[in-house]
Amino acid sequence: MLKHITGLAIVLLAALPVAAQPASDPAEVDAVVAAVKAANPDFKSLCQKGPDGIRKASTEAVMGLMASGKVKGNPQALGGEAGQKVGRECRGG
Repeated sequence: MLKHITGLAIVLLAALPVAAQPASDPAEVDAVVAAVKAANPDFKSLCQKGPDGIRKASTEAVMGLMASGKVKGNPQALGGEAGQKVGRECRGG
């Protein structure tokens, strides 16, 4: 019985959204946000692309920063948190 419960717990943990995993360093999230803004000087245009456009921009920023060794945290968590932060800024928050 314990084996089945443990297996279920693992499945449930794997199903949690990526955003539930905090980035190891808030400064890395800020670095990703800064990279997104630098790559998209027309910030309003990025905001108009909606969640998919913001997600794509965040992913590209994370990949570039990881390749250059400027961030080392969980790339999914970093991209997710940075994307959420950019989205809040797009909504005026």
